[in-house]
Amino acid sequence: MKKNLIKIIILSVLFGAQLKAQIITSVVPDSGSQNSSFPISVNGSGTEWHFSPYYEIFFDSVGVTANNAHMINDTLITATAHVGPKAALGWRRIIVADAFLNNYIKDSALYVILSIAAVPTLLRPLNNSIDQLQNPTLLWDSNGYATTFRVQVSTDTNFNNIVIDSILSNTPLVVRPNFLSLGVKYFWRVSATNLLGTSAWSTIWKFTIRETGISVISSEIPSDYKLYNNFPNPFNPATTIKYAIPNRPPGNIFVTLKIYNIEGKEVATLVNQNQKPGIYEVTFNSTKLLSSGIYFYRLITNDFEQTKRMAIVK
Repeated sequence: MKKNLIKIIILSVLFGAQLKAQIITSVVPDSGSQNSSFPISVNGSGTEWHFSPYYEIFFDSVGVTANNAHMINDTLITATAHVGPKAALGWRRIIVADAFLNNYIKDSALYVILSIAAVPTLLRPLNNSIDQLQNPTLLWDSNGYATTFRVQVSTDTNFNNIVIDSILSNTPLVVRPNFLSLGVKYFWRVSATNLLGTSAWSTIWKFTIRETGISVISSEIPSDYKLYNNFPNPFNPATTIKYAIPNRPPGNIFVTLKIYNIEGKEVATLVNQNQKPGIYEVTFNSTKLLSSGIYFYRLITNDFEQTKRMAIVK
C-alpha cells in the first residue's frame, strides 16, 4: 500500500505538469435521450492516461452524470452515462479528472435528446396534510419541455369519483373558492405531455379540507355586532352563516360560533379564534350530523351573544 502511494506521488511530481497535454477527441455515442443510462467511450490522443490510478467523469449540466469510469489504455476510458428525465436539452461539456487534479475537457461532447415527458413530482399541499382551505393551490414540478399537464382530483384513491379533471399549460392549479367540500379527504395526481408523448401518472397524494370555511366578505367596519340568518334554510348538506364584528378595543376580538342540537348539546364549532373587525361568512357542512332536525347556531364574544335557529332536511 505504501509502495503504491509513493509511486503515485513520484508519478505526480514527474508527470503531473505534462498530463494536461492529453486531449479528448470524442465521446461515443455523442448523444443520449433524457431518462436513460448507457455505456460511453471517451477517446483521447496522447500517452498520459495510464499514469493515473483512477478517473472521474463529469458533465456541465444538472441531470447528466457518469460513473464506473475505467481506463482501458492511453486513448480510451469507458464509463456509464446517466441522463435524468429533466436534464436540459442540447450539448454538454465533458470533464475527465485524474488522480493528479488534472482536468481534460471537451466542449459539445454529449447531446441530450428530448424523451417522453418526465413524471411530475407533487409539491403542495403536502401529502397527508389536513385543515386545507376549500380553494387549495396544487403545485408540482416537472421539466420545462412539457407542453401540458393533466390534473385529477378524486374522493377515492382509485379515481372512480373524479371531481377535477383539468388540462393546463403550466403549474399550479388554483381550485376555485368553495369548490371542494368541507371535511372531505381528496386524492390527486398529475401527468405531463410533450411532443413525444405523455408520462405515467405521478404518485398519488392526499389532503383533507378543513371542517369549516371562514371568509372575510367585506372590508367595511360594522358599527355593531350582527348575526344574520343562515342561507339556505332549511338546507342539505351545507349552509352559510354570516356575522359582523365591530371595532372594539383592543382591536382583535375572540369569537366563537357553535352549533347545538335541540337538546342543547354542542355538535360543531365553526369559529374559535381572534378576529379583526369585519363581515365574515362561514360555511357549515352537516354531513356528520346523522339526522334531520332543528339546530341552533350561537355567536359569542366577550360582550355579545346571539342565537338563531336553522333546520336540516335530509
